[in-house]
Amino acid sequence: MTSSTRTERRAQVLDDPRFERFRTTPARRRLVLALGALLVVEAGLFAFMESAPVVFAVALAVLLVAFVFLLGALKASTRGVEELPAEALDERQWQLRGEAYALSYRIGFALLTAELAVVAAWLTFDWAAPGAGVATAAVLLPFHVGVVLPSMVTAWSREA
Repeated sequence: MTSSTRTERRAQVLDDPRFERFRTTPARRRLVLALGALLVVEAGLFAFMESAPVVFAVALAVLLVAFVFLLGALKASTRGVEELPAEALDERQWQLRGEAYALSYRIGFALLTAELAVVAAWLTFDWAAPGAGVATAAVLLPFHVGVVLPSMVTAWSREA
């Protein structure tokens, strides 16, 4: 199967009329807020990583399933503008994607700067070393946010 065929098939799936209910601005924004809430729950969940490992593992598995479904709905709500190659997009979509990536970069940079400021404060005030859950969350959450931020920014836009 060629890359072009795969791209066309992916574009067709993301443009499926069954997802029309997710394509209104309020519906897309609800998806963004729900995905943001899942990220917050994920961050809180890491507090239980050491004290209740079984509960943590089960809750994380449930959270990841919900995350996959929400992210899929979010991508379908924008017709994949943020992930499809340039040849699959029209000029308006290409411009929207560029604006979304630029804003995602600025938001991500601000979040990373805030995280580094917390680390610097932690070291400056010589606070006790964080538990494994906090350390793991500090590494994984920026990755998760980085993966979904372009989709969230695109979906939040009125033009998507």
